[in-house]
Amino acid sequence: MNSPDLYFTKTAIKSFKSIIAHTQETSLIAAEKLRAKIFHKLRSVRHHPDQGSKAVLFEGIQGSYRLATALHVKIYYKVEEGRLVVVELLLDKV
Repeated sequence: MNSPDLYFTKTAIKSFKSIIAHTQETSLIAAEKLRAKIFHKLRSVRHHPDQGSKAVLFEGIQGSYRLATALHVKIYYKVEEGRLVVVELLLDKV
């Protein structure tokens, strides 16, 4: 079985850059570790979309959405036929 293709919305890309920039203000090393953890989680999710995540229901929005966490970053993504779309990344309060 092939892994689904991974796509990012413009919002997710903007959020990712913002989260990394925010972390860099405190520590460049911490920002690099966070970046690596996020991409590691995305690789895992890509190969096993339903493992290590929770289903998320949005009222009035169709589709299979899920939530995964990498350290203090919440990753919202949608599972579609043959692809996985990262919709948003949110920084949890630390």
